[in-house]
This record gives sequence, structure tokens and C-alpha cells, in this order.
Amino acid sequence: MSDTTPIQNNPHRNKFQVLIAEDDISISNLLRMQLELAGYKVVVANSGNSAVELALQNKPNFIIMDISMPELNGFEVIDKLKTSGFDTNSFKLVFLSNSSTPGDIEKSHDYGAEYKIKAELSPKELISFIDSKLID
Repeated sequence: MSDTTPIQNNPHRNKFQVLIAEDDISISNLLRMQLELAGYKVVVANSGNSAVELALQNKPNFIIMDISMPELNGFEVIDKLKTSGFDTNSFKLVFLSNSSTPGDIEKSHDYGAEYKIKAELSPKELISFIDSKLID
């Protein structure tokens, strides 16, 4: 059964910025709306190159990274950030995917990130996960 209670705005969230790197516009819009309602500042990238650019410009505290994106995949985005001199220890990272490919799961752990399946994660659960990494 899904939790239908509304997401509560938390004043502690407004000091954190989240980058959503997701090429599916309907998913990125849903996540952006939910995260903003919860109180987070949000920027959205719909391609790998855009994700690199926005991360370098905005220095997010948390990145929600789709693995399969145009131009660069999620892993390549993080590699490019590292080679650009971006401190990849300065943010928390979660990889989102539509599949549970064992290689991608292992690789995400190699990047120090968690791996979540989009279909198994509600926006409210994602916000709780982000809160646990940034606020708790």
C-alpha cells in the first residue's frame, strides 16, 4: 500500500541543493516538484553533459543520477566531474535505474553511491533517503 500522506516542508532542507540528472522529463519534473515542495532547492539536467555543467556551476549537496542518459551515462558524468577537479566527496550520490543489472549495482557501490530502482521508490521514500544523508 502506498503512503498518501503529503510531503511536509522541512525548513532545514532549504539550505541544500539537489541536482536531478534524469533524461525522462516526466520523471525529472515529478521529482523536482516533490523535492521543491519538501523544501529543497533543485536544478535539473536532462542529459549527461548538462549534468556535468550544472554540477560544476551549482555545487549541489546531493545528486540523483540516472545511469542511462544521452551523451554521457551517469558513471561517465561522475568520471568527468572528477577529471574537471570537482570534489566528488563534496556531495552525496544515488544512482537511479529502471533495471537491477548486477554490474551497475556493483559499479555504483564502487563510486560510493547507493543504487535504487525507480519503480520501487516513491518520491516520499526518496526524500526520506535524501534527508537521512543530508539532515539526520
